[in-house]
Amino acid sequence: MADEERAIGGIGEARRIQEGGAGTGRALARATAENATRLDSGEAWEDYCDTLREAGRLILEADQPDADGVRAAGFRYLLGLVKVGAAQAAELADRDRPKWLRIEDSFSKWGAENADNHYLAAHISADQTYRIRGVRGSCFTFLFEVREGFMQLGDTGDFANLTAEELEVDDDGHFEIIASADRHEGNWLPLDARARQIVIRQYFKDWSNEVPATFEIERVGDDGSSPAVLDSAAMAHVLDHAANWVRTSVDFWRGWIPELRQNHDPNGIAPAIKYVGGADDIRYGNDYYRLPKGEALVVDLTPPSARYWSFQLCDVWFVTMDYTNRIISLNDGQLHIDDDGRCRIVVSHVDPGTPNWLDTGGAEEGCLQYRYVWTEDNPMPRVQRVKVSGVREILPASTPEITPTERGRQVLERRRAIGRREQLG
Repeated sequence: MADEERAIGGIGEARRIQEGGAGTGRALARATAENATRLDSGEAWEDYCDTLREAGRLILEADQPDADGVRAAGFRYLLGLVKVGAAQAAELADRDRPKWLRIEDSFSKWGAENADNHYLAAHISADQTYRIRGVRGSCFTFLFEVREGFMQLGDTGDFANLTAEELEVDDDGHFEIIASADRHEGNWLPLDARARQIVIRQYFKDWSNEVPATFEIERVGDDGSSPAVLDSAAMAHVLDHAANWVRTSVDFWRGWIPELRQNHDPNGIAPAIKYVGGADDIRYGNDYYRLPKGEALVVDLTPPSARYWSFQLCDVWFVTMDYTNRIISLNDGQLHIDDDGRCRIVVSHVDPGTPNWLDTGGAEEGCLQYRYVWTEDNPMPRVQRVKVSGVREILPASTPEITPTERGRQVLERRRAIGRREQLG
């Protein structure tokens, strides 16, 4: 495997857990009669609760710093996983009547999701044909991905991509896509035989002004018939699937931060690489940071030749920090470029009054992450550690000052933008 491409860790363990191996105490595949009995007796619900207890123990046992708020953030993270686990097991289960579901948002977070993205997913069958309709809006772009499924379950296949720029769109911004195994004229999204999921990543650069796109999906040939009434056996399967998704997600992602911590070089930053299971056109730079009070990290780089790039902070659970109420992320449409053509980003606990500030919220340890998307090069950032009081001394004299009032306006704009974004479902 090339040095610039990293395999997802823990795939074998995730697959083993998914299939009911050691650590779960139960298999997901059960006979219908057995599942019906389990549901009606209460056993299925007890199993669900037991598996969530296991997930909670994983939070408690995780190799994390002994600092205020770390476990609180961990259990908030777990609540978000419970929400998505239940939704994807129940709402996305009917592949004949698919729907778009928001699988990550400002509350439900996992796997270092991008603060600039609005994520939607629909579950599909590769032997069916689907029609996707939408309105382009004015978001920077969006990307359709045909996937095998959730990477934390070991489903790392990424089979096809289609961007907003590749679509035929009418004068009013409307478009239609056919997703199918067989080639189709016009906008076509090919379905590999292993495909089980379509994901949409909608990118926002100008949070204040961009209008989100909207999407619909239906199976071609749907005659409007209703699904079978939910019975006890089916509901037991939903509970098993939901609980397994949560526990496996915690177990999979909790290994990333200790690995970053172990490999961290305080005088450098990890290069941006492609990850197996990630989108083909995205390079991720993931690194740890340790930042005592009174200190700051100044990240200095030549901007990449990329259509989109960004920096953000994640906590020790490998989820983005509070991007609604703090400026923990900035993209190339928001970042200030100095007169010498370089970009300088300041990471600190207190506001240094500079344009490109990432607010740690007081977290002395966490993850500094950057993305280059659709990029022609891969510039390496440099990192310098200084006192917060000395930040100005290493920035160009022309770097503007941001007042507390201006910073407050920036935060208010973020809150408004996330509110608009998350009305979309």
